[in-house]
Amino acid sequence: MRHNEQTITSKDNPLFKKLRLLLSAKGIKEHKLFFLMGDKLIKEFTKTKNKNFKVHLVVCSDKYTAKFPFNTITLSQELFNELDVLGTHYPLFVLEADDFPTIDLKEKPEGIEVVLPVGDPRNLGALARSAVGFGINKIILTQEACHPFLPHAVKASAGAVLKADFYTAGLKTNELPITGENFALELEGADIASQKWPKDLRIWLGEEGPGLRLESEQMKKMKFINIPTHSIESLNASVSAAISFWEIKKHRQ
Repeated sequence: MRHNEQTITSKDNPLFKKLRLLLSAKGIKEHKLFFLMGDKLIKEFTKTKNKNFKVHLVVCSDKYTAKFPFNTITLSQELFNELDVLGTHYPLFVLEADDFPTIDLKEKPEGIEVVLPVGDPRNLGALARSAVGFGINKIILTQEACHPFLPHAVKASAGAVLKADFYTAGLKTNELPITGENFALELEGADIASQKWPKDLRIWLGEEGPGLRLESEQMKKMKFINIPTHSIESLNASVSAAISFWEIKKHRQ
Protein backbone atom coordinates (compact mmCIF):
# COMPACT_ATOMS: atom_id res chain seq x y z
CA MET A 1 0.00 0.00 0.00
CA ARG A 2 1.33 3.42 -0.88
CA HIS A 3 1.91 5.80 1.99
CA ASN A 4 1.05 8.81 -0.15
CA GLU A 5 -0.21 8.75 -3.74
CA GLN A 6 0.54 12.45 -4.14
CA THR A 7 3.98 13.38 -5.43
CA ILE A 8 6.04 15.51 -3.03
CA THR A 9 7.55 18.46 -4.90
CA SER A 10 8.53 20.92 -2.16
CA LYS A 11 11.81 20.95 -0.26
CA ASP A 12 9.86 22.34 2.66
CA ASN A 13 7.82 19.16 3.00
CA PRO A 14 8.43 17.81 6.54
CA LEU A 15 8.88 14.22 5.38
CA PHE A 16 11.41 15.22 2.73
CA LYS A 17 13.33 17.27 5.32
CA LYS A 18 13.43 14.22 7.57
CA LEU A 19 14.67 11.99 4.77
CA ARG A 20 17.39 14.46 3.82
CA LEU A 21 18.69 14.30 7.39
CA LEU A 22 19.35 10.58 6.89
CA LEU A 23 22.32 11.52 4.68
CA SER A 24 24.17 12.45 7.88
CA ALA A 25 25.26 10.43 10.91
CA LYS A 26 23.35 12.84 13.14
CA GLY A 27 20.11 12.21 11.25
CA ILE A 28 20.59 8.44 11.28
CA LYS A 29 21.11 8.46 15.05
CA GLU A 30 18.25 10.86 15.70
CA HIS A 31 15.62 9.04 13.64
CA LYS A 32 17.08 5.50 13.84
CA LEU A 33 16.64 5.19 10.08
CA PHE A 34 19.06 4.86 7.17
CA PHE A 35 19.06 4.48 3.40
CA LEU A 36 19.77 1.29 1.49
CA MET A 37 20.61 2.33 -2.09
CA GLY A 38 21.26 0.44 -5.29
CA ASP A 39 19.19 -2.13 -7.13
CA LYS A 40 21.62 -4.99 -6.46
CA LEU A 41 21.77 -4.42 -2.68
CA ILE A 42 18.02 -3.89 -2.45
CA LYS A 43 17.23 -7.02 -4.45
CA GLU A 44 19.65 -9.04 -2.32
CA PHE A 45 18.10 -7.58 0.85
CA THR A 46 14.54 -8.47 -0.17
CA LYS A 47 15.56 -11.89 -1.49
CA THR A 48 17.38 -12.95 1.69
CA LYS A 49 14.63 -11.48 3.91
CA ASN A 50 17.09 -9.93 6.37
CA LYS A 51 15.30 -10.08 9.73
CA ASN A 52 17.64 -7.64 11.47
CA PHE A 53 16.26 -4.64 9.62
CA LYS A 54 12.69 -3.64 8.95
CA VAL A 55 11.71 -1.64 5.87
CA HIS A 56 10.27 1.63 7.11
CA LEU A 57 9.60 3.26 3.75
CA VAL A 58 10.39 3.09 0.04
CA VAL A 59 11.17 6.35 -1.76
CA CYS A 60 10.50 6.52 -5.51
CA SER A 61 10.82 9.23 -8.11
CA ASP A 62 7.78 10.20 -10.15
CA LYS A 63 9.46 8.51 -13.14
CA TYR A 64 9.45 5.08 -11.47
CA THR A 65 6.23 3.06 -11.68
CA ALA A 66 7.07 -0.32 -10.09
CA LYS A 67 5.20 -1.30 -6.94
CA PHE A 68 6.71 -2.55 -3.67
CA PRO A 69 4.92 -4.39 -0.83
CA PHE A 70 5.93 -1.62 1.59
CA ASN A 71 4.76 1.87 2.40
CA THR A 72 5.96 4.00 -0.51
CA ILE A 73 6.20 7.71 -1.21
CA THR A 74 6.85 9.49 -4.49
CA LEU A 75 9.12 12.50 -4.94
CA SER A 76 9.63 14.77 -7.88
CA GLN A 77 12.75 13.82 -9.84
CA GLU A 78 14.58 16.89 -8.51
CA LEU A 79 13.94 15.98 -4.87
CA PHE A 80 14.68 12.31 -5.50
CA ASN A 81 18.05 13.17 -7.05
CA GLU A 82 18.92 15.16 -3.94
CA LEU A 83 18.53 12.02 -1.83
CA ASP A 84 20.02 9.63 -4.39
CA VAL A 85 23.60 10.67 -3.58
CA LEU A 86 25.03 7.49 -5.13
CA GLY A 87 23.27 8.15 -8.43
CA THR A 88 21.50 4.78 -8.42
CA HIS A 89 18.38 5.96 -10.31
CA TYR A 90 16.54 3.25 -8.39
CA PRO A 91 14.03 3.46 -5.52
CA LEU A 92 15.58 4.03 -2.11
CA PHE A 93 14.77 1.79 0.83
CA VAL A 94 14.63 3.37 4.26
CA LEU A 95 15.48 0.80 6.93
CA GLU A 96 15.02 0.96 10.69
CA ALA A 97 18.10 0.64 12.90
CA ASP A 98 18.58 0.61 16.66
CA ASP A 99 21.47 2.35 18.40
CA PHE A 100 24.63 0.28 18.68
CA PRO A 101 25.33 -1.13 22.14
CA THR A 102 28.26 0.32 24.08
CA ILE A 103 31.19 -1.99 24.85
CA ASP A 104 33.57 -1.56 27.78
CA LEU A 105 37.14 -2.05 26.56
CA LYS A 106 38.29 -2.50 30.13
CA GLU A 107 36.94 -6.00 29.65
CA LYS A 108 39.13 -8.47 27.78
CA PRO A 109 38.18 -9.31 24.18
CA GLU A 110 36.11 -12.37 23.39
CA GLY A 111 36.99 -13.97 20.08
CA ILE A 112 38.24 -11.64 17.36
CA GLU A 113 37.23 -8.00 17.72
CA VAL A 114 38.06 -5.19 15.30
CA VAL A 115 38.51 -1.60 16.54
CA LEU A 116 37.78 0.91 13.77
CA PRO A 117 38.43 4.63 14.38
CA VAL A 118 37.83 5.32 10.68
CA GLY A 119 36.12 8.55 9.66
CA ASP A 120 35.93 8.04 5.89
CA PRO A 121 32.72 6.14 4.98
CA ARG A 122 34.28 4.43 1.97
CA ASN A 123 37.26 3.20 3.97
CA LEU A 124 35.10 2.03 6.85
CA GLY A 125 32.78 0.20 4.47
CA ALA A 126 35.69 -1.53 2.74
CA LEU A 127 37.23 -2.58 6.07
CA ALA A 128 33.90 -3.88 7.33
CA ARG A 129 33.49 -5.88 4.11
CA SER A 130 36.86 -7.55 4.64
CA ALA A 131 36.10 -8.33 8.28
CA VAL A 132 32.69 -9.86 7.58
CA GLY A 133 34.12 -11.71 4.59
CA PHE A 134 36.53 -13.52 6.92
CA GLY A 135 33.84 -14.25 9.48
CA ILE A 136 34.83 -11.45 11.87
CA ASN A 137 31.58 -9.71 12.67
CA LYS A 138 32.35 -7.86 15.93
CA ILE A 139 33.33 -4.30 15.03
CA ILE A 140 33.95 -1.60 17.63
CA LEU A 141 33.56 2.03 16.57
CA THR A 142 35.39 4.85 18.36
CA GLN A 143 34.14 8.43 18.57
CA GLU A 144 36.12 9.38 15.46
CA ALA A 145 34.46 6.69 13.35
CA CYS A 146 31.80 7.60 10.83
CA HIS A 147 28.42 5.90 10.91
CA PRO A 148 28.58 2.57 9.04
CA PHE A 149 25.06 3.09 7.65
CA LEU A 150 25.93 6.22 5.68
CA PRO A 151 25.20 5.59 1.98
CA HIS A 152 28.84 5.53 0.84
CA ALA A 153 29.80 3.17 3.68
CA VAL A 154 26.98 0.75 2.86
CA LYS A 155 27.96 0.80 -0.83
CA ALA A 156 31.69 0.31 -0.15
CA SER A 157 30.86 -2.65 2.09
CA ALA A 158 28.70 -4.24 -0.63
CA GLY A 159 26.04 -4.57 2.06
CA ALA A 160 28.36 -6.27 4.57
CA VAL A 161 27.57 -3.64 7.21
CA LEU A 162 24.11 -5.17 7.42
CA LYS A 163 25.71 -8.43 8.59
CA ALA A 164 28.20 -7.02 11.10
CA ASP A 165 27.71 -6.64 14.86
CA PHE A 166 28.63 -3.04 15.62
CA TYR A 167 29.46 -1.66 19.04
CA THR A 168 30.45 1.81 20.14
CA ALA A 169 33.39 2.41 22.44
CA GLY A 170 32.06 5.81 23.52
CA LEU A 171 35.55 7.35 23.59
CA LYS A 172 38.21 8.65 21.24
CA THR A 173 40.92 6.21 20.23
CA ASN A 174 43.61 7.82 22.40
CA GLU A 175 41.30 7.57 25.43
CA LEU A 176 40.56 3.87 25.16
CA PRO A 177 41.93 1.36 27.67
CA ILE A 178 44.11 -1.45 26.34
CA THR A 179 43.10 -4.73 27.98
CA GLY A 180 43.99 -8.27 26.98
CA GLU A 181 45.74 -9.07 23.69
CA ASN A 182 45.74 -6.11 21.28
CA PHE A 183 47.41 -5.78 17.87
CA ALA A 184 47.89 -2.95 15.38
CA LEU A 185 49.58 -2.60 12.00
CA GLU A 186 52.80 -0.58 12.04
CA LEU A 187 55.71 -0.30 9.59
CA GLU A 188 58.19 -1.07 12.38
CA GLY A 189 56.19 -3.99 13.75
CA ALA A 190 57.02 -7.69 13.81
CA ASP A 191 56.56 -9.71 10.62
CA ILE A 192 52.92 -10.78 10.51
CA ALA A 193 53.88 -14.22 9.16
CA SER A 194 55.73 -15.07 12.39
CA GLN A 195 52.96 -13.91 14.71
CA LYS A 196 51.13 -16.38 16.95
CA TRP A 197 47.55 -15.28 17.39
CA PRO A 198 45.67 -15.90 20.65
CA LYS A 199 42.08 -17.10 20.75
CA ASP A 200 40.80 -13.76 22.05
CA LEU A 201 42.17 -10.52 20.63
CA ARG A 202 41.45 -7.05 19.36
CA ILE A 203 43.01 -5.76 16.15
CA TRP A 204 43.08 -1.99 15.70
CA LEU A 205 42.95 -0.53 12.18
CA GLY A 206 43.68 3.16 11.74
CA GLU A 207 42.85 5.66 9.04
CA GLU A 208 45.19 5.75 6.06
CA GLY A 209 47.80 8.44 6.63
CA PRO A 210 47.35 9.52 10.26
CA GLY A 211 47.10 5.98 11.62
CA LEU A 212 45.85 5.32 15.16
CA ARG A 213 47.50 8.22 17.04
CA LEU A 214 47.84 6.28 20.27
CA GLU A 215 49.19 7.70 23.51
CA SER A 216 52.53 6.42 24.80
CA GLU A 217 50.88 4.39 27.59
CA GLN A 218 48.62 2.70 25.05
CA MET A 219 51.55 1.92 22.77
CA LYS A 220 53.35 0.11 25.60
CA LYS A 221 50.45 -2.36 25.81
CA MET A 222 49.94 -2.76 22.05
CA LYS A 223 51.64 -5.41 19.92
CA PHE A 224 52.62 -4.03 16.52
CA ILE A 225 52.74 -6.15 13.39
CA ASN A 226 53.95 -5.41 9.89
CA ILE A 227 53.14 -6.77 6.43
CA PRO A 228 56.44 -6.87 4.49
CA THR A 229 56.30 -5.33 1.00
CA HIS A 230 58.70 -4.89 -1.93
CA SER A 231 59.35 -1.63 -3.82
CA ILE A 232 56.58 0.21 -1.91
CA GLU A 233 56.45 1.46 1.66
CA SER A 234 53.09 0.00 2.56
CA LEU A 235 49.75 -1.32 1.31
CA ASN A 236 46.49 0.59 1.59
CA ALA A 237 44.34 0.08 4.65
CA SER A 238 41.72 -2.24 3.14
CA VAL A 239 44.32 -4.57 1.58
CA SER A 240 46.37 -4.63 4.79
CA ALA A 241 43.25 -5.39 6.81
CA ALA A 242 42.25 -8.27 4.53
CA ILE A 243 45.72 -9.83 4.81
CA SER A 244 45.65 -9.41 8.60
CA PHE A 245 42.24 -11.06 8.89
CA TRP A 246 43.40 -13.96 6.73
CA GLU A 247 46.53 -14.49 8.84
CA ILE A 248 44.56 -14.30 12.08
CA LYS A 249 41.96 -16.83 10.94
CA LYS A 250 44.62 -19.13 9.50
CA HIS A 251 47.12 -19.19 12.37
CA ARG A 252 45.19 -18.69 15.61
CA GLN A 253 46.40 -20.76 18.56
